[in-house]
Amino acid sequence: MKQKILIFALLLSLFVACDDVLDKTPYTSVPTETLFEDIEGANIALVGVYNSLSSSDYYGRLMYAFEGSKGPDFYVEDTGNRFQEENGYRESSTLDAYANNAWDQIYSVVMLCNNILHYIELIDADADEIAAVKGQALALRGLAYFDLMRLFAYPPTFSIPGGDNYDDKYKWGVPLMISKEDNDEAVETPPARSDAQTCYQQIVTDLQGATVNLDGFSNGTYFISGRTANALLARVYLYLGEWDNAIAVGEQALGGNSMLSYDDFTTKYYIPLNSENLWELGYSSTDNLGSNSLNSLVRNPTIDEPGNPDDGEIAEDVGYAGYGGNVYLRAVLNEVDGDARQYLICNSELGDDTGIRKYIGEGAHAVHNIYMVRLPEIYLTLAEAYAEQGTDLGKAEEYMNNVYEARTNMAYTAPATTDLLIADILKERRKELVLEGHTFWDHFRRAIPFDREPEGNVSSDVAHIDYTQPQVVYPIPMNEMEANPNIRNQQNPGYAAYVAGE
Repeated sequence: MKQKILIFALLLSLFVACDDVLDKTPYTSVPTETLFEDIEGANIALVGVYNSLSSSDYYGRLMYAFEGSKGPDFYVEDTGNRFQEENGYRESSTLDAYANNAWDQIYSVVMLCNNILHYIELIDADADEIAAVKGQALALRGLAYFDLMRLFAYPPTFSIPGGDNYDDKYKWGVPLMISKEDNDEAVETPPARSDAQTCYQQIVTDLQGATVNLDGFSNGTYFISGRTANALLARVYLYLGEWDNAIAVGEQALGGNSMLSYDDFTTKYYIPLNSENLWELGYSSTDNLGSNSLNSLVRNPTIDEPGNPDDGEIAEDVGYAGYGGNVYLRAVLNEVDGDARQYLICNSELGDDTGIRKYIGEGAHAVHNIYMVRLPEIYLTLAEAYAEQGTDLGKAEEYMNNVYEARTNMAYTAPATTDLLIADILKERRKELVLEGHTFWDHFRRAIPFDREPEGNVSSDVAHIDYTQPQVVYPIPMNEMEANPNIRNQQNPGYAAYVAGE
């Protein structure tokens, strides 16, 4: 069934339900008045939202696969592979690749959060327990809207007045619904797109509310804590170029985690719940995405035993493995002799040294967690913000060194200029956060063009990306256009306008 905003709104006004491949949710089709009788029911509903995040059409695969396929470091094999349209910058108004999947899945998260935020106010329970549910729902909704903006709208430098690359044609954000009432009203009047500035204001408001409600709250790495909410807010401020705010909330996210030692990296970086991870999505031998997992998409299972002569060789012919790391990524990872992250490079069916084993399945190829927020990202966010702020370059270098030294076993030596320092920080993000949904958007949010190796679905005409290509963002899906007349004149620039009957 095509689940569009309008259809979602009708369903969610009646039920809280989640139709996800993992099927973790214990409350499918439970009426809301039954589910929200007490705090336990509210927490069950919240688990369902986390479940929706873990779908292959959201963080289980799509977000990181989209970013990798659009960015400078990966190519997708020529034919018959998932995300080949994204990799080739070939999406159109009528051939939208995985845009429809993303739109459906992420808006389901938004609407479930709206329901939770409505009903939690009606429950008689301990104030701290209510705040914990409310804070997580706000954080999850803020993250969902942030991701919709990354996939379907242009970053602030293009889309918010005053941005260095602002153009009115890029001003659109996404449709905003921020209450159960909005869900209900969308049945009759589905919403149009709000402007990008309004959308980012809502994202910040949600995440700020999350940090207040979750102050001091921690319930394990599988759930959003107060520190995680601050880290997500710092991520948004980085996109907005609000350096002081990024520093303030980024430093609130520090504490309680430590970088892996240089000697431990190769055997522990992929272990679930390791010391660097603030938040991750969990999968198990009985509850995983199978062939829809990120690992299945990007590589074959390998022998993963440091020191073994066959370390990095293909162990099994499993998975699509049609998604390879290119020469640019290998050059970046090999830039510093002894960089522990060189261990990520392995073999795949695409050729020697084309696999990237960022995720290693334990027991089975698909049994790997997805990293959502890690300490290195926070350090590098702070390093970039301090460097851009310009008043304390020593702090920028310190935070940069926290990551650099842990991975290279050498202290970081800052270059002569601030511009070169920022370039180093962005390169360190590229190395450290590969396949975690950042590199393409790091370039895009700063309007930095990049080159790609002409390989697989990367043809020569899309080997240089300068953001004039319409496909730097997804089109608004045709199914949404058909269901929602109020969005039909708001297609993204460069995509064909909606025509009834086509």
